[in-house]
Formats: sequence, structure tokens, C-alpha cells
Amino acid sequence: MSEDREQDLIEAARQGDRDAFGALVDMHKQTIFHVCLSHVRNEDEAMDLVQDTFLKAFTRLETFRPGSNFRAWMCRIAANGSIDKLRRRKTWRSTEIDDRLDASTFNEGRAPAVSSWGRTTPMEEASQNELGQRLMAALDELPESMRQCVLLCDVQGYSYAEIAEELDIPKGTVMSRLFYARKRLQEMLQEFREEASNG
Repeated sequence: MSEDREQDLIEAARQGDRDAFGALVDMHKQTIFHVCLSHVRNEDEAMDLVQDTFLKAFTRLETFRPGSNFRAWMCRIAANGSIDKLRRRKTWRSTEIDDRLDASTFNEGRAPAVSSWGRTTPMEEASQNELGQRLMAALDELPESMRQCVLLCDVQGYSYAEIAEELDIPKGTVMSRLFYARKRLQEMLQEFREEASNG
């Protein structure tokens, strides 16, 4: 669908056209599900968050700035809702870190992507990809505070400043958490990298 068509649907939805908003839902539901699932790691919870996201978006359409990136706006709503859910689930704890580590050799992995809706789930898709499976397991082992920074930065493309604002922490803390999270991921995936090199 063209960008002009999307903008037409957005404007119609802003005027109360539910069919137009339904078309926008169809366009973006796969992406929004991926965002929610990457945070809560539970498909049922992610589905609930998708519904919450679109409900919030519909009731807040007047706050969307015409001409800006609608997908990014929706992803932000989804990420905010997911983070709020995690905050309610448990108390976040800061992690002690060692300032002497060096991440100059870190190579960022690639998170598995959602390629379909309603047939192959992201979890099933990841299980078919060994690197994706190991990466997801490694992410699960990170402290919550670090994992959220990685997801927001490397999966959703948030800037350091945006993550700092989202999580209500200093920008320097975001940078530090990302540094050590990536270092840990590198260490946890080192065996896979060696196997791939030898294979």
C-alpha cells in the first residue's frame, strides 16, 4: 500500500471511519505483535497488548501528527504498553556492572523477525532458526533492565535519548546497560559463532 493511501486512511480514521482504521490495523498488526512479543515473551499476553495498542491508537488519533511515521507512532504505543505491563509484573532492579570490560569486538546479532500472521508464530519461526533460538535464549538470561534497553534500541530502533525518556533513567545509564548487555550476548553466543566459523 502506498504512503499516500495510508495517509488517506489515517485521515479517514481521524474523522471516525472505523473501516479505514480496520485497514490500518490489517497493515500493521503483524509488526505490533512482534513488538509486544519481543517484550513480554508470551503470545497470549502479546495478543492482548496488540488489542490494547489499537484501542489506544484509535482513541488518540487526534494526537497523531499528519505526515509523520504512523508505523513508528504505533510501535511506540505498543512498546509503552508492553513496558507498563512488565512494570506491573515485577519490580525492575538495577544491575551492578564492571566498567573495565571492552566491547570493541562485539558483533550485533540479528533478532528473528515475524514473517506471517496467524499461521507461523514468531516463536515457531525462531525455533526453525538456530541462531534465532539461541539469541532468544540469551536475551532471556539478561537482567530485565538490560533486556529492555536491547529490545528498545536494537529491535525497535529507539535512540539512547528516547530510551532514557521511556525508562526514566539517565542517558548514560542506557548506554552502559546496552554496552554490557551486548557484551554478555557476545559471550553467550560465542560458542555458536565458533561452530559457524568451523562449519
